Amino acid sequence: MTERTNEEPFTELYADALSDCPSDSESDAGNFKYDTVSEGSESDIRPPKSRKRNIIVSDSDDELEEEWNEHDITPNFSNYLNIPGATVEFDDAPTISEVTDLFFDKTFFDLIVTQTNLYHSQMKALHKISAKTVLWTEESTSEIKKFLGLLILMGQTRKSCWKDYWSTDPLVEVPIFRATMTRTGFEQILTFFHLNDNTQCIVPQDRLSKIKPLLDYIIPKYQAIYIPKQELALDEAMVPFRGRISFRTYNPAKITKYGILIRMLCESESGYICNFEIYSGQGKKLQETILSILEPYLDCWHHIYQNNYYNSVSTAELLFRRKTLVCGTIRENRGLPKVLLEKSKSLHKGEMTFLRKGPIVVVTWKDKRIVRMVSTIHDASMKSSGNRKKNYKDDTIKPTCILQYNKHMKGVDRADQYLANSNILRKTVKWYKKLAFF
Repeated sequence: MTERTNEEPFTELYADALSDCPSDSESDAGNFKYDTVSEGSESDIRPPKSRKRNIIVSDSDDELEEEWNEHDITPNFSNYLNIPGATVEFDDAPTISEVTDLFFDKTFFDLIVTQTNLYHSQMKALHKISAKTVLWTEESTSEIKKFLGLLILMGQTRKSCWKDYWSTDPLVEVPIFRATMTRTGFEQILTFFHLNDNTQCIVPQDRLSKIKPLLDYIIPKYQAIYIPKQELALDEAMVPFRGRISFRTYNPAKITKYGILIRMLCESESGYICNFEIYSGQGKKLQETILSILEPYLDCWHHIYQNNYYNSVSTAELLFRRKTLVCGTIRENRGLPKVLLEKSKSLHKGEMTFLRKGPIVVVTWKDKRIVRMVSTIHDASMKSSGNRKKNYKDDTIKPTCILQYNKHMKGVDRADQYLANSNILRKTVKWYKKLAFF
């Protein structure tokens, strides 16, 4: 099958990638995304004084069998077991092409070349010969590199229609496109771009079989080339898509309401994508999803920051046993003790209450609304946020876990921002092309 690209405009479908990244002004106003906690009261509210004691991590589960209590502790966990940084050494500062070759080597281009040529031959045998198939020539690695390079360049130079990139009109022309590849050659590769043999995509349980070879190649590359720092963020990204597909999702709260959901694990500081999993609507349990995404980074004492969709008391206990610590917002029906929920009803703005069970602390803090947190990283102390509000001399006092959550939760938003800066997504009825380009 071929795509109708003759009259198809080149539209930007990923313009909302920055909308989920809260700014400082949004945080001050109390409007936030992904449960970023807003500013609190100006009153210097401190938690109730309680006996402090250190907790020592052991291999037993005695800490997790304790009852909820108001005795706070100062966590004293083992050090991070990995050495963060690139696993490949260069003699001098690496060039862009050297770094690119680390991720996209000969295996990657051979995959695209083989499957694209194979898909063309299969379509030629099934359908009537058209002008596009008559002019077809077997693609090579150099042609695929040119094709992908032009796609990236299209993300830098916006046009209303993709044919304008090959226009000879001096008002809109971009000479590098005509000098690199003919318009017909580009359209042929785009039409028959493929990643897996259709005869092998017959397993009904695997809805992602169309791009499985690409996933099997690129995800291990992410993990082998770079070791992230201790703080990681687990969150969601959306690939815009309105075509017919069984696992398309709908979220009315976002600008991109329809699309393919991707759960991403990113380094908090840089936004480097460590791992991801594409939602395919096959009824996988939430804890299984969390463990599968975090599997390459378990048992290393990573600090995982995630929102209330993923957090629960049982999940915090499970990850603690796997030497992985978590922090984030939590819903009231995810294992919170009833005593804490009752206490939170009488809180005034700026006040907080907490309960602890072994290494797990749950904190309720009242700002413009009640904010509930769960953490195996922090204690129940409160600190100054360092942001002074207008007409007030004192800094805002907030729980430590909230301050750290706001600091480290934006890893996936940073990854979205980098992807949006060079948007190569284009309108297509083939979902696997949209997902592969993403």
